[in-house]
Amino acid sequence: MTVQTQLGGDGDSNGADEPVDRSFDRYARMVRRALGVPVALVSVVEPTRQVFPGAVGLPEPYQTTRQTPLSHSFCQYVVKDARPLVIADARQDARLKDNLAIEDLNVIAYAGFPLVDADGVAIGSVCAIDGEPKDWTDAELEALEDLAAACSAELIQRDLRRQAAERAEALTAMSSRNTLLLALSERLATTRTLGDISAAVAEVAQEQLGCLQAGMWLRTVRNPTQVPPAALPLPGRPPEPLTFVHSRLTDWPQASSHATLGLAHDNPLGEAVLADRLQLFDDQAAQNARYPHLASPVQEGEARAFMPLVAGGHAYGALALLWPDTRGFDAEDRVTIGALRSYTAQAVQRALLFQERVEVALTLQKAMLTRLPQPDHLQLSARYLPADSRDQVGGDWYDAVVMPDGATNLMVGDVVGHNIDAAAVMGQLRSMLRAFAWTHSDDSGSPAANVERLDRASSDLELDALATLVYARIEQDPADEEHGVRTLRWTNAGHPPPLLVHADGSVQLLEEPDRIDPMLGVLPEATRREHTCRLPPGSTLLLYTDGLVERRGEHLGVGLGRAQEVAARHHELPLDAFLDAVIDELVGPGTSDDVVVLAVRFHPETD
Repeated sequence: MTVQTQLGGDGDSNGADEPVDRSFDRYARMVRRALGVPVALVSVVEPTRQVFPGAVGLPEPYQTTRQTPLSHSFCQYVVKDARPLVIADARQDARLKDNLAIEDLNVIAYAGFPLVDADGVAIGSVCAIDGEPKDWTDAELEALEDLAAACSAELIQRDLRRQAAERAEALTAMSSRNTLLLALSERLATTRTLGDISAAVAEVAQEQLGCLQAGMWLRTVRNPTQVPPAALPLPGRPPEPLTFVHSRLTDWPQASSHATLGLAHDNPLGEAVLADRLQLFDDQAAQNARYPHLASPVQEGEARAFMPLVAGGHAYGALALLWPDTRGFDAEDRVTIGALRSYTAQAVQRALLFQERVEVALTLQKAMLTRLPQPDHLQLSARYLPADSRDQVGGDWYDAVVMPDGATNLMVGDVVGHNIDAAAVMGQLRSMLRAFAWTHSDDSGSPAANVERLDRASSDLELDALATLVYARIEQDPADEEHGVRTLRWTNAGHPPPLLVHADGSVQLLEEPDRIDPMLGVLPEATRREHTCRLPPGSTLLLYTDGLVERRGEHLGVGLGRAQEVAARHHELPLDAFLDAVIDELVGPGTSDDVVVLAVRFHPETD
């Protein structure tokens, strides 16, 4: 297949015999920018040559002609092996050392990931090239893999659109398939969980294919990058289960009654996975003849299709489609169903990878949250609530450290952003600030001084951290001890102000309205202010992140006022019950942002 056929041929001439769509240059530019290499390519391999629909940095005449013979191709091995090719120095590789690309194109270091079509077949690569030996990092390879997947997805979309355009007038079925794939693509674009994917596929199958039911049964997957291909169960080992994925549209009694099936040949879903083959039955009787033990008086519908969900060579489970009437499946049906299963399998793979990364980040984030100390006459309690949306991994954190002089340091912060990077930056800031608190206790542990140190260190170390923070120190000098009170010293770096809930239920907002110190990462050399107040016995100090009080479209003052009212209403509760009541009333069952709350109750010293 020529590059014109693969990529649509709606751009400039490549200097040979067909035009090439140069819009794939943007993927090459993204590769070069992400990996910092001089040359990046989107390459398609043909029988006698390789063509570059996307290219930046090639020497002439190749940058203009956009092609080379296979004698100059590393990409051909990516296609042949259907797997990534990562080489630090091609001159040291037995298979590549004589390739003419080394001398003519200065290809020394090479990293390429497969470019695949709608059938999952490798047709080329998205690659990065350096003219010097290079040890590719895991982060660079991960970025290159993501860009290759994105480029493949666009290639698939273009190929499917091309097929629909070529045959739309002659084949009404092709138009229907194009509508289905567009609808499925739009629905899947916003999915994050397996339940979301199941609901999206069911909606599209019912609306576009006239299905009565549609559902997914998946293997138990913990690490999506290590899912084995379909294989026969090992002797003596029970069949691996396939589990039905419930969704908000689940209303399929028979599926619920067979929510767990074995990965075995005794059911159509298991056989579809094991054989890696589409299973089609024109009616209910045909299925029952093949699997008589599954026949039931409550069976729904007639025609049915069972297909394996395979992406990247990994079998994740199977998809079932059920129609209300009998039907014969023609070649066009098979193509349509195949496209639907390909989209669904890729969505499942993305969801599982996303789920794994979020779970790792959440686990790491929770692991970095401190086990709270319990100093004399102080009771500390904290809560961390991740965002209701699973993609909102963030940088909210808290910490509490008892110093050698007996003072208790409290920190609550929020790194800007809701992703794994924010969680990583949070961990660095937390560790640095804790170290500063401990090592600089000899200068009275000044909160303002320690935050200034943190801001300067973050800038000097190029941490690229933008965060808000409240750093507080609870201390007691002899005069305070004589009166049974404590003193709070704190500094606020652009963070919502702490609340001090007095024993009588009155609530004090600890803020200086005339001036707000900047958040971390804005003015690293800024001098920060420090504030003090007395902490009477029976009072409760509340530090928190913005997820507790902020609401979209609402002024922060409204949220702070609401928090004061709620804290006053529950002030007599024991500390843990107080904290839960405040969160339940202010946040409710779900939140669009992470929430951290740290509370300290000051018990009378006669207790």
